[in-house]
Amino acid sequence: MHPLVLLEHVGLALIGLFFVWGGFNHFRVFHEVRGMLADRGWPLPGAILTLASLWEAAAGGLLASGFHTAWAAGALILFVALASGLLLDFWNQEGEARSASLNSFMMNLALIGGLVLAATLA
Repeated sequence: MHPLVLLEHVGLALIGLFFVWGGFNHFRVFHEVRGMLADRGWPLPGAILTLASLWEAAAGGLLASGFHTAWAAGALILFVALASGLLLDFWNQEGEARSASLNSFMMNLALIGGLVLAATLA
C-alpha cells in the first residue's frame, strides 16, 4: 500500500472516530443535552437528540471504516452545519459565552473543511 493511501485511511479513521465518540457521548450526558434543547424550545428534544446522535455515530463509523466515504462525509457536513447554526448562536450572546460559541463555530467550520476533503477521497 502506498504511504499516502495509508495516511488517507488514518485521516478518515481519526475524523470518523471523533464523530462516533461524539454521537455515543451524547447518550452519556443525555439528560443535560436534552434539557438544553428543551430550554431552547425544541419540540421532542429527546427524540431529536437520539436521532441526531445515532446519525452522527453511524456516519462517523462509515467514514472511519472507509465505506461510502463521500456519503458519510456529506451526512456529517450536514450534521455539523445544522448543529453549528442551531446551537452555537454566538450572535445572540455576549462576553465569555459569545467567545466560547464563536470559537466552537470556527472549529466546526474547519472540521467541515476536513470533511469536504474526506469526501473527495471516495
